Amino acid sequence: MREIEQQVELVQITANAEHMLERIARVCYSSESRMQCDDCNDGSCKKCAARRTKFLSGLKNKHHDSIFEHAVATFKLTTDRGITHEFVRHRLASYTQSSTRYIKYDDGIPVVVPFFRTEAEEKIWRGAMYATENAYTKMLAGGTPPQIARDVLPTCTAATLFVTANFREWRHILQLRLAAGAHPKIRTLALSIWRQLVLHCPVYFDDLNSKFPLKCVECGRTIWAPIKDADLEMTCSQCLREEMREMNGFNPVRYMD
Repeated sequence: MREIEQQVELVQITANAEHMLERIARVCYSSESRMQCDDCNDGSCKKCAARRTKFLSGLKNKHHDSIFEHAVATFKLTTDRGITHEFVRHRLASYTQSSTRYIKYDDGIPVVVPFFRTEAEEKIWRGAMYATENAYTKMLAGGTPPQIARDVLPTCTAATLFVTANFREWRHILQLRLAAGAHPKIRTLALSIWRQLVLHCPVYFDDLNSKFPLKCVECGRTIWAPIKDADLEMTCSQCLREEMREMNGFNPVRYMD
């Protein structure tokens, strides 16, 4: 048995999303000329950022969400198969997932450890996992194809899932999966996804935060988390922006905690 940690990786996202979305949305009103600015020619100044934020916020508040469907993001998720089953229930997205039909776990079944409440729960779970792995290994050794032997695999078997969705669908997913009643594993994934999306398009995602104050682990500023978790550590947008600028020159147009 191999214990795997949940992971979220941003694979691809629409570049300069807010600038692009403003350009597209202004076609509705024939107001493209309002994107012109005397202070800059690329929409990067504070004046342009403030105008863009006000305009896109107005669209969001009026539920003119179809505009935000023009921007997309792809994430690579590492989680268990129980969580992937929940994720793929979101219809308006594209998915590619590792297949237990073709993958042979002959070096140990990869599992994502549950959030246990007691040591007794963990003991019972580990006993079940060892019994499952023993059965799976014996079936493979006896010549059983992986697609048949997989019927003994547990729900917590680790899987890789690529998800591509537009911003409107990501907002819908986050609204559901950051909720208090969501599974703790999927809430953890949703938090990581939200932290990425809010950097690239804060005007559409920053209102999904909540009233749970935290201290930035880098500078100590007060920031707000979408979930309440005593063990949660977050970095404020200013520190993240500086880190990303140093790495690859990325500079989000605007963000406010």
